[in-house]
Amino acid sequence: MKNRYIGIITTLILFIPVLVSAKQFDLGERITINSVELNEERELQILLPESYQGNLKASYPVIYLLDGDYNFHGVSGILDMLANKGQLIPDVILVGLADKGTEKYRKYMTPDNFDTPVKLNNKGNAAAFLAFINSEVQPFIKKNYRVSEHSSLFGVSVGGLFVLNALLETPDSFNNYISISPSVWVSDNAIVKKAKEKLVNDEHQPISLYLALADEVNMGQYDFINQLDITPLKNTTWSFKHYPDENHNSVGLIAFRDSLKKIFDGWYVAEKKLEKQTPEETIRHYETLQAELGIQHAIPASVVHYIIRQHYRTDKGNEVSEFIANASKRLPASKQVLISKQASFAAYYDSPKKALELLKSVEHEFEHSITHVKDIAGLYEQLKDKKMATHYYQKALALAKKQNVNQWQMNIIQAKI
Repeated sequence: MKNRYIGIITTLILFIPVLVSAKQFDLGERITINSVELNEERELQILLPESYQGNLKASYPVIYLLDGDYNFHGVSGILDMLANKGQLIPDVILVGLADKGTEKYRKYMTPDNFDTPVKLNNKGNAAAFLAFINSEVQPFIKKNYRVSEHSSLFGVSVGGLFVLNALLETPDSFNNYISISPSVWVSDNAIVKKAKEKLVNDEHQPISLYLALADEVNMGQYDFINQLDITPLKNTTWSFKHYPDENHNSVGLIAFRDSLKKIFDGWYVAEKKLEKQTPEETIRHYETLQAELGIQHAIPASVVHYIIRQHYRTDKGNEVSEFIANASKRLPASKQVLISKQASFAAYYDSPKKALELLKSVEHEFEHSITHVKDIAGLYEQLKDKKMATHYYQKALALAKKQNVNQWQMNIIQAKI
């Protein structure tokens, strides 16, 4: 009997949840705005890129995400892989616009005087929500964060309809309009009739529209595309892509990824192209591109690595310091990654001591950069100075915790301590 009780107790213990310290995935911060336009409180989910606190000279494009709570996890994951890890596009600030239930969401996504989806004789009120974004949300974001003048609006389904309506009503509100499987069919394709009236007005800044459709029928999107074909537009470029192997719910992320790669075309330069141009031509390329996008941003680390390697491969290693100094003046937000890669090659071709001197000479300037502090720690490690290496790894870990970076980065640093 005693053994039986022991067995029962042991079994119960195995099923008792273990209480451990849990760290939430970083989903940014939740902000509440008291909206005058909507006459109610509204919430925003704002996710800053990991580089935000480490590169104080950088400014960032903004993506405004409709139906923010529904789409946020998927979109933030795509951005992490596309920007933070892949560096195929620059880092961006993501602003998710929360809704307040299905009925209210549909009402605010549907253009004024259109019948909302599903319910007839229930008119849309997109004008109010567009005014909320333009006069309240965007000014709030611009005031409180280091944003560039480059912005995009992204919506799917009835949110995609809102995107089309926003383009027609206030085309200067955003640089890019991403409309995935828009509900053009709403109110008997009324948005197409509206386009016939509005598209003739092209007195606005150059803008882009990205349209996508899954394996859907009767969405009405081709009617809108036909109208784009009929109406010649000077300041609006548009593209359309059909995804026959995706459905209405799966197409959003894939089309979003493809649209971003088009929007930021040229941000990542493949090695095959880099080898055909000089380091100076590469720097000039990023100068031009950043001016066009209106941003200050660190160029991809892999690109910097390649152009410094070009110097050494062509026996111009003695020109690296002058090249880095010049490039840092022209692309100030790239200075840290330029010097970091310079130090990496200096450690190999010269000595770890010389590389350490280089990083320490600008340590105060990049005291918020986890990468810079970690690079210093690594050089102390190469020099067999365990005490100083540990000191700087601890500093890097403290920064990582303060900046709430992804756990994999913390794991790398913790393994060194």
